[in-house]
Amino acid sequence: MIDLYFRRPVFWDYFLAFTFSGAITLLWRKKLIVLPKEEHIYSVVSDLATISLTMAGFVLTLLTVLISFKSTTKRSTESITENDTVFEIFFSTALYFDTVKHLKNSIISLTLIAVLGYILKLALNSQTFVILFVYDVIGITVVFLTLWRCLFILSKIIKIQQDN
Repeated sequence: MIDLYFRRPVFWDYFLAFTFSGAITLLWRKKLIVLPKEEHIYSVVSDLATISLTMAGFVLTLLTVLISFKSTTKRSTESITENDTVFEIFFSTALYFDTVKHLKNSIISLTLIAVLGYILKLALNSQTFVILFVYDVIGITVVFLTLWRCLFILSKIIKIQQDN
């Protein structure tokens, strides 16, 4: 299951987010749930945008550190020996490039959520706050799944170090 997710994680993040927001919208239209007050919805939009940009900065920092460490390692897959550190082996495999790709896509996804939140907040009037509520549900879901993915990757890297 996790392998299927990691083949196209951004697709699955947004698919789950849109599915979840569609279900919430359906429940709202059937009057099974009530939307929060307009002020709360606007507040969550601002918070989501801020959190998304902050998290994108953290992931960008992590990615920069990984790339910096990689630049100091000049090993190829063929030249790996038993004396090499786990990181030298990690940087010499395709796993490193997959990790970088996933982290880069996380930054793009988090930045998209943040920018979209600010654009919607600026462009929509108070009559269309339902759209902001749907954005809130999508944004919370995408931010959660994106951060889960980054933490999962980091935990796997730490596990590699522990196993050594």
